[in-house]
Amino acid sequence: YGPDDLFICCASFEQRGVSSIAKMGPDFWTRFGVIFVIEEPLYKRQIDTNLFRLQNGLAKRATEGVFVISCQRENPLDGLNQLRDIWKKCQPKNPDEPFISVDISGFTKIYLFGLLHYLVIEQNLGIPRLFHTTQTYLPTRLTKGVDQIATIPNFFGNISLEKQTVLVLSLGFEPERSLAVWKHFNPWKTFALLTNPPRAGNADYLKYAQDNNSYLLSQPSVEVRHVPPDNPYAVKSELESIYGEIKGSFNMVIGPFGTKPQAVGVFLFCMEHPKVQVVYAFPGNYTRSYVQRKAGDTLLLPLSPVVKT
Repeated sequence: YGPDDLFICCASFEQRGVSSIAKMGPDFWTRFGVIFVIEEPLYKRQIDTNLFRLQNGLAKRATEGVFVISCQRENPLDGLNQLRDIWKKCQPKNPDEPFISVDISGFTKIYLFGLLHYLVIEQNLGIPRLFHTTQTYLPTRLTKGVDQIATIPNFFGNISLEKQTVLVLSLGFEPERSLAVWKHFNPWKTFALLTNPPRAGNADYLKYAQDNNSYLLSQPSVEVRHVPPDNPYAVKSELESIYGEIKGSFNMVIGPFGTKPQAVGVFLFCMEHPKVQVVYAFPGNYTRSYVQRKAGDTLLLPLSPVVKT
């Protein structure tokens, strides 16, 4: 029915951030492209290279223009406010039938939550078409240290001081961030969401995630639940199950430190449960492991089974 209204992506230091637009068939067009550039001085060269590739790829497919939003890692509202400023220029022609594609691969999770909240809740445009490119597995940590712990804007929830807290952590390769949140909240109980089965049946992925988070998983108040890596609705379903067990009796706080499709599942859940709080731990530094990982399959989300290209 013609071109998309909008294609939104992020130029990060990861190779996978340029994959979806590079894989698009010759018949894919969009009226506008929006590229977020989240500043990261240590990897400026890689970011600039990927920005050039995205600008070049979108210039051939955007019929009415490409916008670049440069923003700070620690301040997602900065980038989202810039999107608000240009929205009148690039918003869908028909808000009742928008055609928006978002490549979530390069976004940090705090930016991802902010972007989805803006499109789905503030603009009432429904869930956009979501692309996510996986990356090759390496047994190394993705981040080092914790800078600060913060509640994600617009996901403050409704926390009662009279109730104890149940914490839900989706775990991955960033144990310091997960553990910092756990210590910060000192929860009555913790549900640890581990990715199982792992992508492509890679048992090493699961073992490394377990070993990485061994201290947290060994605590008597921690219960393990399993969720798939790339099915947001399965994650939403597991969160619904947990919520049903504790509803009304405890505060529910979620820390999304697993895969980005799992974070989308958290967003879907929070749309229906605004009393739940979502928290984020800013990393001290990103390790070079991000730069060394190669791009994998590009997935179309949220679908089950996952569609690969």
